[in-house]
Amino acid sequence: MNVLLAGSLGALLDTVFANLDMSIFAFFGNLQSGFLTTIAKIFTAMGSTKYVALFGLLGLILIFFRRTRKVGLALVFAIIIGTLITNIVLKPMALRVRPYNTLQHIPEFWNWYVGAGQLCESDYCFPSGHTTGAFEIAMVLCLTHISARKKRVAWIFPLVAVITGASRIYLMVHYATDVFAGVIVGCFAGVIGYLISNAICKWLKGRRVDKSFDAARKFKKGISHGGAAVAIVIGWVLIFGISYVTAIGEGGPDTVRCAYNADYDCQNEAQVDSKKYPAIDGKEYCKIHWKEISAAFAETGTIPEPTTEEPPAAAGTEPVLGVDIFTFYDDPAITAFRDNFGSDMPVKMRYYKAQEIDEVVTDESLIQRCFEALKKVKVTKEDTSGEVVTDSALSITFIMEDETQYYFGFDSPGKVLFGQKYYIAENTEELYQIMSDYGISEDEEYEDEEW
Repeated sequence: MNVLLAGSLGALLDTVFANLDMSIFAFFGNLQSGFLTTIAKIFTAMGSTKYVALFGLLGLILIFFRRTRKVGLALVFAIIIGTLITNIVLKPMALRVRPYNTLQHIPEFWNWYVGAGQLCESDYCFPSGHTTGAFEIAMVLCLTHISARKKRVAWIFPLVAVITGASRIYLMVHYATDVFAGVIVGCFAGVIGYLISNAICKWLKGRRVDKSFDAARKFKKGISHGGAAVAIVIGWVLIFGISYVTAIGEGGPDTVRCAYNADYDCQNEAQVDSKKYPAIDGKEYCKIHWKEISAAFAETGTIPEPTTEEPPAAAGTEPVLGVDIFTFYDDPAITAFRDNFGSDMPVKMRYYKAQEIDEVVTDESLIQRCFEALKKVKVTKEDTSGEVVTDSALSITFIMEDETQYYFGFDSPGKVLFGQKYYIAENTEELYQIMSDYGISEDEEYEDEEW
């Protein structure tokens, strides 16, 4: 029962926050550039497991020096608390699947994911561990500097943490709600760690053990404030350098991906040559799928087949060419939508045209016209020209009464992005013409808090 409840929490988050998360993905996706991607990878390293672990090691070293004992204890306690809450409690409870797995059938999202470098992880995503790590460290350093009356410097640490969290969304490896949760957990861990450290240091003050337990006494001339600051900066540079070199080599198009392809084509990093997660029947899986596949394989001697009739259109699958847009997406749900459109008319339609308009409408005649125009769109051969045009990107989403959504997207009047490939689309001018001509009149208002 607990497993079922936990498994439903991640899906519930996907449903409840779908529009918020997708809107924020779109914001960052439309900002993408080579420069910003590099910046995002730099900051994402400042929340990695290795970065946080090395900071914990630095904290342990600082405990041995009386002058830095408070910040050292605070770092160690904050990291322990944040790690326990994130990795031991919340991630196993939520079991939320990474967005590049659950949203890979949306061409727009997949385009952003590929554009950001196709980074990947091997576990669940709620809350964001990188964000938790960045904020637990930031809160400790911020509070420590405030207590030392260095408020002008204190704000730098939360700012770095904010950018680190944002980088996780920019790189399309976390939902915005994962990051928000990571902020809360990280701040909580940082504050509690600082308070525990403060209480311990107050208890130690004036006691003999506090003075005798001080590595600085090993230095005949002591350690000056400047020397201590330089040593800490050097330590941070080494921590960041090691973390960045490790992080920059993770993910990317050449990464071996998990072999799981039942509900989706898993893009998590496979555990290659791992003693803890060895290959199963010659196939390598990510951490989360290895556990379930290995259990089934041990019991039956075979890898379980997909339980769904047909998984959603996923990255790397080959669409049917030379057909209308509905057949191109090759999804039973979309086929049912096409066949039942007349008897089950959508109640709303959301459409986005790059740099021009983004509306939700309930005009039945417009919905009907768009549907008829979509039937005339034919998708043929793969486009290998290498020319990518996004200024005229168009997406249309039909929303049914039960909130079921059917999405269709174009990167230009003549191109459709599917997986990692572009395909030539014909007869789309009428559809674009409808979108260009349509506009909400001044006396019409459509209020819909969901959008």
